[in-house]
Amino acid sequence: MLSILQGFPFEFYGETYTALLASDRQFYIRLDEICHALGIDPNSQRRRIQSDEAISDKLVNIAVETPYQNSTRTREVAFLNLRALPYWLGTIDASRVREEIRAKVILFKRDFAETAWFVYRADILPPELAAEVERFDTPQERELAELMADFRSLKKKVDLLSGRVEKELERLGLKVDELNSRYADIQAKVVAEAAINSQQARLIQRLIQEVGEAMFQSGKVKPRSLAHARIQQEFKDYFQIHIYTALPERRLQEAVDFLASRWRHYKPGQPLPAVFHSGSQPSLG
Repeated sequence: MLSILQGFPFEFYGETYTALLASDRQFYIRLDEICHALGIDPNSQRRRIQSDEAISDKLVNIAVETPYQNSTRTREVAFLNLRALPYWLGTIDASRVREEIRAKVILFKRDFAETAWFVYRADILPPELAAEVERFDTPQERELAELMADFRSLKKKVDLLSGRVEKELERLGLKVDELNSRYADIQAKVVAEAAINSQQARLIQRLIQEVGEAMFQSGKVKPRSLAHARIQQEFKDYFQIHIYTALPERRLQEAVDFLASRWRHYKPGQPLPAVFHSGSQPSLG
């Protein structure tokens, strides 16, 4: 049975709660307290969480002192791991929460859905569709998508190194020997080195777009979205990176030369666009 080590008050939706650090070094929040604050039934929410395999293991019982008549008594109370809080809130029927906070809950759910889209879209979409979607992104959305893709890649490495993937798959009754051997060589090659900065990344992005457009105009690859997706994939394969913002800074000029050669392949005899001669930005770090 878990025990409570320390409590940390915090404010959420205008209410003050206590995040409790338990003996497993995880933080939890009392489910009944947040349910009452939202105006929803804690018993039905507990059943919903228990039936949801994605977060059922994040709901635990912890013995705490609770008010009883004119004194207190110790009893087991349901606590939700704070890591599961955003997911759970995203599944709540907003029409059931208190009217005065309903707008905030809806806003949270919308933001949760939008954030999940940017976090997972690189895993969901094939390269050609991802390139088409990216064409209609704002610069801020494109940068966010790149950051989230980097985050997902880093998290996968952390999960592998920490054994979290193995534990989760074993919990589902799956074998991971092949998975471990498949990534062994990749992990051995992972080294810490400075990647291109945001200005350099924008340069590479513009060059890739130029090559994609040249490829499309050559008539060798259609539609346009496939041409742009193909050069992106060629670039990643050549430099062995998962996304172009992970390009090591020391290989920036090599990347510019590579893209210039690909542009000349599709536009032989024509002068390179000015962007290829714009130079590179030094690292800000």
